[in-house]
Order: sequence, then C-alpha cells, then structure tokens
Amino acid sequence: LHSSSCSFRNMSGAARLLLLAAASVLAAPSFDPTQPLVAPTLSSINDEIVVVLQQGSSLWIQAVDSNGLPVGSPDSVITASAHAQSLQDLRTELLAVIAGLQTNITATTESTATSISNLETNVGALTAVSQTLQGNVSALTTSALALQQAVAVAHNSIQTVAAAVDAVNATRASDAATLSVAIASISATASSNAVAATAGLAQVSTAVASVNASLQATASACESGLVQSSTAIASVQSASASSLSALNISLVHTVTSLQSAANSGLSALNASVLQTVASVQSAAVSGLSTLNISMQTVAGGQSAAASQLGAVNGSLVQTIATLAATGNTVSQITACGTNGSVYSGQSCLRAPAVCPVIIDTQTHPLVQTITCRSITQGSQCTPSCLTGYDGAAPFTCNSTGQWSGSPTCILAVCPALASNAPNCRCNQGYTGTLTFDGLYWQGTCTPSTCPANSAGFPACSCNSGYSGILTWNYATQVYGGSCAAAACPANATGAPACSCLPGFRGTLAWQSGTQTYSGSCQYVSCPANSVSSSSTTCSCVANYYGSYTWNPATQNYTGACLPGVPCPAGSSGTSTAIGCTCAFGYTGSISPSNTPPYYSGGCFMPGYWDPSSDSGYVMYRTGYFATTATLKTLANALLATPVIRTYTMASATSWSFIADKDADSNIYFSLVSTNLFKMVFDRAGNVATTTFYNFPTGGTIIGTGWIPAMMWTAASPGYGGILVGGYTTSNMYVLLFNNGKTAISGTYTVPYTSEVYGCDVIPKQASGFTYHFAVAYTRGSKQMSSWTVDMTVGSASGWTNRIDNSYSSGVSGPSNGAQAIYFPPGKQMYAGDPYVSMNRVVMTDTTTAFLYVWQVTQSGTALVWNFLVKVAVANAGGYPYPLSVNSYNAIA
Repeated sequence: LHSSSCSFRNMSGAARLLLLAAASVLAAPSFDPTQPLVAPTLSSINDEIVVVLQQGSSLWIQAVDSNGLPVGSPDSVITASAHAQSLQDLRTELLAVIAGLQTNITATTESTATSISNLETNVGALTAVSQTLQGNVSALTTSALALQQAVAVAHNSIQTVAAAVDAVNATRASDAATLSVAIASISATASSNAVAATAGLAQVSTAVASVNASLQATASACESGLVQSSTAIASVQSASASSLSALNISLVHTVTSLQSAANSGLSALNASVLQTVASVQSAAVSGLSTLNISMQTVAGGQSAAASQLGAVNGSLVQTIATLAATGNTVSQITACGTNGSVYSGQSCLRAPAVCPVIIDTQTHPLVQTITCRSITQGSQCTPSCLTGYDGAAPFTCNSTGQWSGSPTCILAVCPALASNAPNCRCNQGYTGTLTFDGLYWQGTCTPSTCPANSAGFPACSCNSGYSGILTWNYATQVYGGSCAAAACPANATGAPACSCLPGFRGTLAWQSGTQTYSGSCQYVSCPANSVSSSSTTCSCVANYYGSYTWNPATQNYTGACLPGVPCPAGSSGTSTAIGCTCAFGYTGSISPSNTPPYYSGGCFMPGYWDPSSDSGYVMYRTGYFATTATLKTLANALLATPVIRTYTMASATSWSFIADKDADSNIYFSLVSTNLFKMVFDRAGNVATTTFYNFPTGGTIIGTGWIPAMMWTAASPGYGGILVGGYTTSNMYVLLFNNGKTAISGTYTVPYTSEVYGCDVIPKQASGFTYHFAVAYTRGSKQMSSWTVDMTVGSASGWTNRIDNSYSSGVSGPSNGAQAIYFPPGKQMYAGDPYVSMNRVVMTDTTTAFLYVWQVTQSGTALVWNFLVKVAVANAGGYPYPLSVNSYNAIA
C-alpha cells in the first residue's frame, strides 16, 4: 500500500475490492495478526460482492458494494468442518448451501409476499399460511414414518432369508461349515449395512426433527411477526424488497449477526434457519446444513438404505443359489428374532416404536394446534388450545406405539363483569380491554354511564316522557341511539312530564313499551252563571258576582258566581255576594242576600259625617267668650230661644268648642288660651271637665277642628286628632291621639300666616273628593287657604298643594273670627238649609252675629271657593253644631 509503484488508483476493480475487504477484516477486533492469510476469493450475489479470506481453519466473510465500500462489519469466524480439507472445499460446500438457501428463500419470499398482500384485505389469511406450514410438517413426518416402515420391512426380509437359510440348512447339512463361513461374512456385511442404515436413519430423524422445529419456530415467528406487522403493513411492504436483499447477503456472510434484519418477520425466519444450521454442523457433511441439504440427506439415506438392502438380498440369494448348486448346507446360523439377538452374540438393531399421526385437530375441536417434534417412541406432542381455553398438557409416544394421553382443553372463566366465554367481552354497559394469555383472561371491566335522559344501568332505557332506542355496541363499547322528549298529546303541555292544559281534564300516563302517552285531555265547560274569560278563569254573567279559577290539582273550576251587587259606599270588596269590608274609620258590616239589593247592613262614617244620622238637634255655641252651650232643635238653631238645655263649660274664656266626631257620643273638647279640656255632657246638663293637654307654645290659640280616624289607612292606621289654629304664632298644630284616645301621643307644626283664626278638615269619604283636604282662614290678610293632606306621613310634609283665596271683610267673610266648620252634603246647618246638598265651609264672626257660607269643589289638588250666603245668628261668635242620632241620644 505504501509502495510508490503500487497505485490504488491504477488497480483493477477486483483488486481494489479485495484490498478494501481485507482492510475491513484486518480491523476486526477478533482477527489474529500472527496467522497468515490465504489468498482471498470473490463471489457475487445480486448487487453485492462477497470476499472470503481464510486464516488457518477459519474463514472471514466481508460484503462490499460495487464501489468497494464495506457493507456492515466482518462476520464472526466460521470454523471449517472436518470434511473441508481446503478453502476451495469449504467454499464449494458453502456455495451449495447458499444456492439451496437462495432457492428456499426465494420460495419463502414469494410465499411471504403473498401472505402480506393477503393480510391487507384479510388478516385471516395468516391461518392459511399456518395450516400450510403444518401440512409441510405433516408431510415430512409421514415421509419419516414411511422410511422407518421400510427399515422394518428390511428386517423382515432378513428374517425371511434367515428362514430360507434354515430350510437350506435342513437339506444341506453337510455344507454347514462352508456355508457358516459364507453366511457369517454375509451376516457381517448385512449387519454393517443395517447399522449404517440405522445410523443414517437416526441422522435423518434428527434432521427431520430439526427441520420440524425450524418450521414450527418459523411458523410461530412468522405468525408473531405478521401480527405485530398488522398495524404497520404499509411499512413492511415498502421495506420487504430491501429486507429480502439484506437477508440473502446476510445468509452468505454470517450465521450469527443476522439480527440486523430483526425488524420484520423475515428476519426472524432467517435467524431460525441459521440457528438450525449451526445446531447440525457437527452432523452435516460440511457443518453448515440447511433445509435443502437436510432434505437431500433424507433422500440420500432412503436411496442408500434401499441399495444396501438390495445388495444384501442379492448377496444372500446368490449365496443361497451357489450353496444349493454345490450341494453344501449351512449347519448353524442365528437370525435376528423377536428377542433382538444377532450372530456372535452381538445386539440386533430394533426399529423404534412409531405412534399414529395425531396432528388432525378435527377430532379435538377445542385444540388449535398440536406441535410434535417426532412421532417415534419418547417424542412429545404439545397441544395448544383455542383462545379462551386452557389446561392442555403435553403427551408422549410410549414403547407400545401409543400416545400416553390426549389433548384436554377446559373453558377459561371470564373476568368479573364479563361473559360470552370462550370469546370473553365486557358485559353490556361496561368498558375495558380483555386479552387471553393462554391460561387466563387479563383485564378489567368498568361501568360506563347511561346516555342523557335515560336510566336503568346497565340495561339503559329512555326516561319517562322520552323516546328512543338505546343499543349497546360491544365493539365500540358505547350506547348507540339517543332519547328525545316525546310530543305531548292534544290539549296537553309540559314535556317530558305532560299534563292537561288549564280548562282540560284527563289522565295521561307514559307507556314505556310504546314510548307514547296513553289517555286524553277533554275540555271542561265553565260552571253555571259563568263564561270563559281566559284559559284559567270563568267570569260571572250579568247580575252575578264572583269568579271561577282553574284548579290543576282537581282539574276543575273552583269559586262561585252568586247574585249580588258591587260593595256599597264605605266598603271594599268584589261584590256583596263575595263579601264587603268596611273601610278604615267606618263602622258597621255587610252581609250577602239573594234578594235585592242583595245585601243587608252597611258601612257608615261616624254620625256627624253621615247624612242619614241627622238627629234634628244642634248644640249651639253661644258666643266667643261665652261660658255656656245650649241644646236646641234644628228649627231653632239660629234663634236665641227656645232652649232645651244649657251646659256650663269649664271657663268663661273658652274660645272654641268641638265634638269627638269619631266617638259620636257626648264627648266634647274646648280650648282656653293654651289649655285643652275634655268635657262630658250628661242628660241633666252637667259637664265633667278635665285638663287634657297643655300647649308649650306660650302664645294664644283660637280655632279648632276634628281630624277623623278615616283620614288614615288600614296599612298606616291612626286614631284621630285635633287641628289647632295658632293665632299669635302663624302656625297650625296637629295633635295626635293615642290608641284609645286617652292622651296626645304626638304633635307637629304646619306653617301658615299671622292671625290664624278658624281651621277644619274635609275627609274625602264625606266630601266625595279624591283627596283629603284641610282649610283655614286669617283675619290679617283676609284669605282662605286649602291643602291636600296625607295623615299617614305623620309630619308637615304630608301637607302639600297650598292654595290661597281672598274674601271681602264683612261682605263674604268675617272682620274678626274664631272658628271654621265643614258641613258635608246632606248635613243641614239649620232647618230648610237650601245648600244641604253641597260641600260647605262656614266661617264665624266674633264681631257681628253672622255666618259666612262658602261652597267648595275640587279642581285637581285645589279647592274652588264659591260664596253662597251670609246667615244671621242669635249672637256674635255663635254657631250651631249639628248632632247625630247617637250624640243626641247620649244626652237626651
């Protein structure tokens, strides 16, 4: 390499290849540099070149490509067999082996390619491949059996010859010595031939067993490889051509490093074949036997055995004929008999026992395969049960030619929550992967859940009111189908829990079998004296009051339509037939009646406000500083006499006088400067007077008015009060009673103007107005004013919408005064009052003996004042106070 005259570039192609291969071998870790190398040889296989170098009795094999680059590393050392006397001998044998392997590989490649193609459309083709391999094993086993039987026939032929010799011996006794020598020679030859045949047969049996094991391993490896390749079949197809090429090269230059092609089923095949070749090296002619050499050995053994037996028979026949011609006889010969003895006491070879062929699994339907290395005495067969069965134990061929047992397969138990043995799968509604390991099922099954709107796991079905079909798919392990709400029948609603609409009656029941509702909903007519006004109510016809409402629980109308009229004034409610409740501040009760006016009783305002309670009497206040009050008839109200009774009041300076209009009895209140007195009049003219309240104002007060309880509400109740005009303070004062009117529980101030004289209130129940009003007048500015009042507020903020109106002193109003009095419609001020139908406000005059009468009407939140008349009374500052029936009866 270092010679200047040796240029690598100028070398021939073969020389460069040999040099490159030698360089690769020399770099191998196991190369021995102390031993010489024999000149290398070249071989070409497909597109690669194999270089073989010999070092002593060892060979180095290196593959290179067409560019001279090594393909892989040098193969391990292959020790030459005893028959290989030179590299050329070993090469000849190796090339013969390679040629045989190449033929077998080509056939196997074609079969495998076909199997792979078939696997794309039907993985079941693997079974056919396995059965074909089993058939090959069966055929080889049958051939071995036939050969064993031929040997047995040969032994029988020898025994027949021996019998013929015995017959000749009987007739040729004199030639016994000569014949004995000849027979001994023949027997020795025959025995030697028999031994040779038997040895050859043993080698054949061993080779057949190896082939059988190889084919079984090949089938298993192929089957395993194909199964593993099922998810990557496309990859196997694309790589199959290169894998086969690598296989051919690898078989040529190595028997131990073929695992580089183990990524496919063909790699496993090559490994199995090479392992078989290695295992029979010592018995093969070249030490590298293959499937083809083994088959040739079988054929050669059969031919040699037949030739040897023919020669023996021919020799015996010729000898017997010669002896017969010469008249010699055989005096003594020992033939192989049933006891196995032979001439000179040497053992006679016995043919081993042969058991029947049992590879047919049809007689054992639960057995998938039966693997037998041989069917001769001492051989074992291993059964393999179908998936889902276990318990099959090996059985042995005994000396009588019978099998020691038979295949037995027991059904394997499925795991918990699984069934369908031997093809175990998770039960309906359960998911999981189950695999059979040959003895037991592995894996677990876990529960899934029912689909939406269904229940009843694991046999899930649609809930009530839902329709659909649910089916468990064992392959995908999910429920197929869905449940949807079923439509309600006519005149029903509320899916999935359908019920009849209001106004319809019926019973609906869900039928799970048909997944529909049974029953119907029928229209329900309104009860008597009513007509339908909506889907849930029936209204009463004319002259009937009440209503009917649909009751879903009873599927009927509840209520009533009774004859009646609307609730009368002073009460609230639907009608007199249903019930009327007296308004707050009213007294009385209303009961229904079936005859006009369809009720009895009534709700009444306190007597003073109620026109129907006018007694025809008045309590007359005699003057501004008067100390008395007189009881008169209504006819004499404006006159000084006659007087029925005179009451002396608490103080001579009493400026105002009012009755408890809510009590409607004999209770009165009077103001004297800053003191409020309570007075009780009796029938004898006596007055029981008590001080009720002291004003802390320090000023002078004059006018007063009674605030009735009906100016509050049931939700915000009040118990009445007194309105007071603050003459010198420019204010009005609101005094509120406690419950029971035993004391003043609260006060507040309403600002007005100077010299407040008279004041009073106008309840809307008495006036018919839409608001409660308060009124007052003042001498200073000669004006009358009004407010809308909400007593439930409880403060001056409830007094709003103040409106002022002027009057003319001495013409339409007083020049001096002390009191303002409200007269509701129907309440007479005196007999023959022409304005009794009107709402009136009367102002007193403490200077002249006149009363100024004004009509008031409502205009929104304001009062409209209309002067009516100037009425003369008995004395200055005097005015009549009408008595109700109750208040008069309390003192009459």
